[in-house]
Amino acid sequence: MTTLVLGDLHLSMHTPRAVDRDLVSLVRANAGARLAFVGDFFDLSAETPRVRSDRAIETGFSAHEEVKRALAEHVSRGGKLVFLGGNHDPEMGGLTAAAEIARALDLDAASAARIKTSPWFFREGRVHLEHGHIFDPDNAPEHPLIVPSASLGVHFVEEFIAPTGAFAYLNANDGTPLDLFLSAFRWYGARAPYVVYRYFHAAAKALAKSGPMFSGEGEGARGELAMSAFLEHVGATREIADAITNMSAAPTMRSFRDTVARLYLDRVLATVSIMAGVGALGLGRPMLGLALGSAGAMGLGASWLRGHDRYGGSVAQRLQQGALGIADATGAELVVLGHAHVATEHATYMNTGSFAFPRGLQGRPLIFILDTAKPRAERVLFPTSS
Repeated sequence: MTTLVLGDLHLSMHTPRAVDRDLVSLVRANAGARLAFVGDFFDLSAETPRVRSDRAIETGFSAHEEVKRALAEHVSRGGKLVFLGGNHDPEMGGLTAAAEIARALDLDAASAARIKTSPWFFREGRVHLEHGHIFDPDNAPEHPLIVPSASLGVHFVEEFIAPTGAFAYLNANDGTPLDLFLSAFRWYGARAPYVVYRYFHAAAKALAKSGPMFSGEGEGARGELAMSAFLEHVGATREIADAITNMSAAPTMRSFRDTVARLYLDRVLATVSIMAGVGALGLGRPMLGLALGSAGAMGLGASWLRGHDRYGGSVAQRLQQGALGIADATGAELVVLGHAHVATEHATYMNTGSFAFPRGLQGRPLIFILDTAKPRAERVLFPTSS
């Protein structure tokens, strides 16, 4: 059975309808195939107000009726579906989520048996599928099986992007402070001051949740309690799970200092100090002005020494390193991840890129796996509708 692997559709009430149309066309053009969605099929964290976890799947599909009908028809006619939980839709990967998806699609028992879910990874033959956010510090959970888990990325979606409607930042969150500040005025015009305010409001709340106040402490032990059921569910060994867990990133919010650095707040504070110094000089307070200006300049210099753009491209790099580590540690001949929104290819690693946000590609990216026992895979760009 041919497997089509798609990542990061981020379906929500805000997703462009062209994404729905193209997904429906793809599904109907591949009758009988297995469709594997490697996380963030929905973007439940972007919904306002946040949907109830016990209604999340039903609510997600109800906003995308054409997609719902196409997937139901696909499974009813012999096709298969695989859903992995992502950092924005962990509910889709729950151990009981297959039954919830089947109910949402109104499937009979025979069809429901053709749906599989996993909160973490899915392996078949020599192929390993996973969302990949556990290798990204901003979105890594304290343990892969903890749902939901505190993370800086989801915090900003819920506290900044969803309230403001600034969804462009979902795909442009690794720029420098000045770039992101100026982009608010380019994208949102008169609403930009409110967008900027909400950013700093979300940043302050993130700091208040980081370091000693980080809520992820203790999640590791709870995750271990769920491990046996997960391994039985996906048919994997403890050795594989431990090997991948040992490679996962430490959550950014575990450290107050790392959170400050990730949000470039050191650079922001230095800039404010310089501006305050200039203001003090203008008011005839030379000593205060020089002190503030010098402190700000030194802080800004120290920040720049750590790198002008500290995080641009780092997620894609971290995921590639994680994927290559999975291949080495577990014997997988092909590791497919999503999350980075960057289509990548390597001898043993492919990243789906984002089906919804192709980032300049001439079509919507996905991966065809022709054989999982002896992996043969190819990148496909599905034509976008107008």
